[in-house]
Amino acid sequence: MFQNPHRLLTKMMNHKLLVACCLGFTLFAASGQAAMLEHRSQPEVLAWLGNYQPEVVSADKRLPFPALMDALGHNRVVFVGETHDRYDHHLNQLAILQALHQRNPRLAIGVEWFQQPFQPVVDDFLAGKIDENELLRRTAYFDRWRYDYRMLRPIMEYAKANHLPVIALNAPAELTRKVSHGGLQALSPAERAQLPASISPPDEAYRSRLAKIFAEHSGKQQLENFVQVQRIWDETMAQNISRFLQPNPAWQMVVFSGSGHISHGAGIPQDVAQQMPDIKLATVVSSDMRDIQPDMADYFILTRPYSLPPTGKLGVWLNTIGKTVQIGEMAAGSAAQKAGLQTGDRLASLDGIAITSMTDLMLTLAQYKPGQQVQVQVARAGETNLSAYAVTLQ
Repeated sequence: MFQNPHRLLTKMMNHKLLVACCLGFTLFAASGQAAMLEHRSQPEVLAWLGNYQPEVVSADKRLPFPALMDALGHNRVVFVGETHDRYDHHLNQLAILQALHQRNPRLAIGVEWFQQPFQPVVDDFLAGKIDENELLRRTAYFDRWRYDYRMLRPIMEYAKANHLPVIALNAPAELTRKVSHGGLQALSPAERAQLPASISPPDEAYRSRLAKIFAEHSGKQQLENFVQVQRIWDETMAQNISRFLQPNPAWQMVVFSGSGHISHGAGIPQDVAQQMPDIKLATVVSSDMRDIQPDMADYFILTRPYSLPPTGKLGVWLNTIGKTVQIGEMAAGSAAQKAGLQTGDRLASLDGIAITSMTDLMLTLAQYKPGQQVQVQVARAGETNLSAYAVTLQ
């Protein structure tokens, strides 16, 4: 129903990340149930999509995929939800993007993955002024979003090849982090001015769904902040959608975000409709048949789990402090623990590559497969010299 609850909760944690290659929190996912796709290039992805015709459910009726696209083509905004670490959900997004673009060349893409202040960086990537690594570095992607970029690469490459704008919709993490700890009152006037002027509370049903996610984790005040952060994300993304569409009346937009932001008639679609009352909208969610809730979305794409080949993992949670990356926690029996690394160690280098940010680490780990060995240098509290360890990645 909602985006991965681990994703929701880590937005409230202080730069914590489980290094499970570039897959965010999928160390705990049932990856063995997913079919592996060896997508090594954009042509391979598009060729696979050429033979992909998922089944669609709407109002208890089954539709072929082309019928879905005929229906979506009449909407100014099409919201396509995702569970962030499901590659099949992103493939469904690309399939819808490609089909909508074939019908209307004036198509923009709104994404939750990038935060609004980094729009110029996204534009530079699409214009070919910077490469992918620079995009990920300058947007601080692995600090701010953290999921395996390989799942998003086909969408970004499609946009780049077809000269489609990608709109960075999300609110700055610095602000939502402050709100998660201290509410809106924790923001300075200048910081508050970066967010929508009005942050309306959720309706009771939406609030109840959020409360269920958060129930096991904290008390009332933190819940209030959590709900407020969710609404900041919703309202900010809606505002950025409207800011693009209002001066561009001939354009259509497809929006990719966590399913929790677009479900049950609440979240971003409701906020966009309040800002643009006559706009025509549709929502699509990828789902297993058993998980369909009729009032959750307009259309459901029936899907099965697909994954990409795994890359190497350390099996630790990390804290980023300034230009340092430190081990905050360690999974029992993890590759790092077996090699002798300890909680509190600062990662200095991996196979000779200096680690000064999460981006450095994730881009380096992405080059390795499970079972390969890497040399990790760490600075340990109380020691003046770096310590070196041979880590067999999991």
